[in-house]
Amino acid sequence: MNNRIVLLAVILLLAGCANTAKHSADEVAGKQVVQEKTQTQQHISTSLENMDANFLYLAYQQSLEQRQFGLATRFLKALIKKDPDTLSLKIELVDLYLSSGREDKAVEALHVMESVAVDDVQQLSDKELAQYQLLYARVLMLNGQQRQAVRLLKNLLQTQPKNIQVRLLLVRMYARQSEFTQAHLLVAEGIKLEPDMRLYEAQVQLFVQQKDYKTADKKLENMQNKYPNHEDIVLKRSQLAEQVGDAAKAEKLLQAYIEHHGVEASQSFSMLANMYVRQERLQEAVTMFKHLLRLSANAGSVYMSLGKVYYQLEEFKQASEAFAHAVQRFAPQTPQKRVSDMQATAYFYWAASLEALQQDKEAIAAYNKLKSYHTFYVEAQLRLASIMIAKGEYKKAEKRLLKLVKSHSKNIGIYEILSSLRLQQKAYAKLIVESEPGLALAFSPVLLFNRAVAFESRKDFKRLDETFDVLLEHVPDHAEALNFYGYSLADRGIRLHDALAMVKKALLKKPEDGYYLDSLAWVYFKQGKYTQAVEVQKKAVGLVPNDPVMQEHLGDMYWKAGLKKDARLHWQKALDLNHENPDDVQDKIQYGLM
Repeated sequence: MNNRIVLLAVILLLAGCANTAKHSADEVAGKQVVQEKTQTQQHISTSLENMDANFLYLAYQQSLEQRQFGLATRFLKALIKKDPDTLSLKIELVDLYLSSGREDKAVEALHVMESVAVDDVQQLSDKELAQYQLLYARVLMLNGQQRQAVRLLKNLLQTQPKNIQVRLLLVRMYARQSEFTQAHLLVAEGIKLEPDMRLYEAQVQLFVQQKDYKTADKKLENMQNKYPNHEDIVLKRSQLAEQVGDAAKAEKLLQAYIEHHGVEASQSFSMLANMYVRQERLQEAVTMFKHLLRLSANAGSVYMSLGKVYYQLEEFKQASEAFAHAVQRFAPQTPQKRVSDMQATAYFYWAASLEALQQDKEAIAAYNKLKSYHTFYVEAQLRLASIMIAKGEYKKAEKRLLKLVKSHSKNIGIYEILSSLRLQQKAYAKLIVESEPGLALAFSPVLLFNRAVAFESRKDFKRLDETFDVLLEHVPDHAEALNFYGYSLADRGIRLHDALAMVKKALLKKPEDGYYLDSLAWVYFKQGKYTQAVEVQKKAVGLVPNDPVMQEHLGDMYWKAGLKKDARLHWQKALDLNHENPDDVQDKIQYGLM
C-alpha cells in the first residue's frame, strides 16, 4: 500500500473527527448531536477494523512519525481488535497511553495490561518479561496502586538486581512516599553492584528532596572529580547553587568549565547566558549568546534568546535582526510544508521588534504569517488590532476583536484590547457590557481601570469608587489608578486627604509626569491652597504645554490666587488649543470664576 493512500486514510479520518467536533459544538440540538457523534465514531471504528492489517500497521507507523499520537492510537486499537492475542501490539498501545501524559489514559492502559493472557506472558524471554513487568508497575503507579507496584518491582529486583530502570523506579516510589531511608539503601546497594551515573544522580536528587543541599552539593562535587568532562554534573551543581541563593558560586562553576572545555561547553554557555538574563545583566547575556551562536547546532533558538535580550535593552534594530535570523533558521526544508510553531513564534517576535521600530507595514506582514493553529496566533491578532487602533481604524479593529471574542472567548487579553478600543470610541456603555465576561476569567487591572474610566464618564461614581477600591486592593502601587482616582475625588470635592495621598503615591512612581502634577495641583486647589496649586501647575504645564484642560486649570488657580490677568491669559490659551467646552472657558474670560 503506497504512502499516498495511507495519507488519504489519515485525511479522511481527520475530516470525520472535525465533522464530529463541529456537531458537538451545537448547543441547540444536544441529544441529536451526541447520537450523531457516537454514530460517526462507530462508523470510523468499523471502517478501520475492515481495513487490511498491513495497511493499518503502515498507517500507525506513519502517524507515529508525524507525532499524531491520537491517530496512531486509533490505528493500533483497530489492529488489536483484528488480532487480540498479539502481546507486542498491546505493549505498544500502553506505551502510547503513557507517553501521551494524559491521566485519563491510565485506566485504559491498566485494562489493556489486565487483558494480556497468562500464557503469552510465560512465553516471554527474561529480558522481555522484565520490560513487561516494569511497564505494568508504571501503569499500577499511575492508577494509584502503589503497594502492588512496589511488590512487583521488589520481586523483579530480586531476580535482576543490576536492572537500573527497575531500581530507579522503586527509588522514585519510595521518595514519593517520603521513605528516604529505604530509597537511599536501594541507591547505595545499586552503586555497589554497578556504579552507574544514573544512580549517583538519583542519590543527589534524594538529598535535594530532603533539602539537604550541602550533602547534595558534596555528592555532585565528588561526581565532578570522578567525571571531570561530564558537563551535566557542573550544570546541576550550578543550578543547585543558584537555588540556595549562592549566585556567585553558580556563575564561578560555569565559568570554570567554560575555561577548561571551550567549544565543548555549549550548555554551560547557555546556562550562564540565561543566568545573566535572570540577574538583569543583559549586556553580559548578549556576549554569552553571541559566543553560543558559534557553538550551537540549534542556532535558531539562540537567535531567539538573543533577540529577546536586545528587545529588553530596547535595542530594537538588533532585536529585529536576531529574530529575522531565527525565522530563516526555523524555515521548513520544503516549500510545501506549513510554517512551524517555532518559526511562527520567531515571526511574532520579529513583528514586535519591527512595530517598536515603527515599521508597521513590515510588522503587519510578519504578524499575518501566524495562523489559527499557532501558539501566538491570538497575540498576533491583538497586536494587529492595536496597530489599527493607533491608526484610528476603529471599525477594522472592532471587526477583528469581535471575531476573536467568538473564537477565543476564554482569552482575557481580547477583552482588554476591546475595552481600550471602546475608550477610544467613547462607547462607554458597550465597554461596560462587553468587559463583564472578561472579569469572570481572571483579575485584570486593565479591565478594571478601563471600566472605572467608563463609570467616571457616565457619572456613575459609586461603581467607579468600588472598581478602584478593588483594583488598588490587589495592586496598591498602580500609578494610573492612584492618579485617576485621586483626581476624581478632588474634582468631586470629597475625601481630599485620601486624594492627596493617592496622587503623591502615584508621583513617587512618575515624579516628572505632567498629568500627575496636574492632579496634585487640582487637589491643592480644592483644598484652598491656591499658591501651592499655582506653583505645581506651572511645572505641569511646562511638561505638557498643549493640553487645553491643564491651561484652564492654571487659569482657575491664578484667579483664586488673585492674579486675574494671568488667569485670563491661560484661559485664552485653553481656547487657542481647542478646548472641548469653549463656551464655559469664554464665560470665565468674561466674568471670571463664578
